[in-house]
Amino acid sequence: MMASVAASGSLQKSAQQLHRSQSAISMALKKLEQNAGFALFNRDGYRLQLTAHGQQFLRQAEEVLRQHERLDTLSGRLRTGAEPHLTLCFDHTCDARYWFDAITLVQDEFPATELRFEGESQLRALRRINQGEADLAICPWLPLFRQYGEFETLKVSPFQLVVVMHSQLAEQHGGVPDNRQQLLGLPMLVPQVLEVGINVDAILKLPSQRRIQTSDVATQRDMLVAGLGWGAIPMHMAAPYLASGELVQIEIPGFVQRVNLEVHIIRSAIRSPGPAAEAIWQAFAE
Repeated sequence: MMASVAASGSLQKSAQQLHRSQSAISMALKKLEQNAGFALFNRDGYRLQLTAHGQQFLRQAEEVLRQHERLDTLSGRLRTGAEPHLTLCFDHTCDARYWFDAITLVQDEFPATELRFEGESQLRALRRINQGEADLAICPWLPLFRQYGEFETLKVSPFQLVVVMHSQLAEQHGGVPDNRQQLLGLPMLVPQVLEVGINVDAILKLPSQRRIQTSDVATQRDMLVAGLGWGAIPMHMAAPYLASGELVQIEIPGFVQRVNLEVHIIRSAIRSPGPAAEAIWQAFAE
C-alpha cells in the first residue's frame, strides 16, 4: 500500500489499483507509521508525498517486495518442478540463431517443458520480460533501458548498425553521399518510436528532411534494397547485400557512421527463474 500511494500520490488511485477502500489504506498507513515511529508521508499538500524518512523506508520496503515476489515464484517452481512451458523472445534486429543451442539444451534436459519461440519488433521483448510475459529475451542493449524495468543481462555478442543505401540510388544522386547536405536531400527510412518509449532516431541523430517510418527492421531492409531511401540497419542483415554490391555503406566522419552496440540475453531481476530458464542462463554465462 505504501509503494502504491508513493507512486500515485493519491489514496483514491491506490484504492482503485489495490481494490481496497480508501479508509482501509489510510488506516493501514497510519498503523505502519505508528510501528515505524515516524511520519512516512507529508499530508499538507494536494498529493501525498514521502518524507525524507519515508523515502529511505520505501527503498528498503521495495526490496522486501522484490524478495517476496522471488520467494513466491520460487515456491511455485518447487511445487511444479520444471516449467510446463518457457517463452523465449528475440528482437527482429538480432539473429534468431543465438537461441538454437538453448533450444537443443531444453529439448535434451527438460523434455516435458514446452518451448514458445517468438520474435518481436520495436523492443517489445523488453516489455514482455518486464511484465512477466516472457522468461528470456535476446535484443540490443543500452544501459538506459534499465529505467524501464529491473533487468539482469549477459552480453551475447557485439551488435553493429551500419548506414546504407542502394547502389543505384547513390548513382542517381552523383555517388555515395560524403557530406551533410547531400544526405539531407535523400529520403531516410527510420524506425518508429520503440515500445519502451525510446526514439532511436533521437539517439542515433541521423538527419533527413524526408522520412519514411517503418514498424520493423525486415521491412526497412526490403525498402533499402528497393532503393527507396537510406537508413541504419544491423550489419548481419546488410552484409549479404553489401557483399553483392546492391547496398553501399555511407560514412561521413563526425556526422554519420556505424554504431557499435551489444546484444544481450535479458531476464527479470525480480522473478525467480525455473530450472530450464536457469540452465539456459548458465549456458550463456559459460
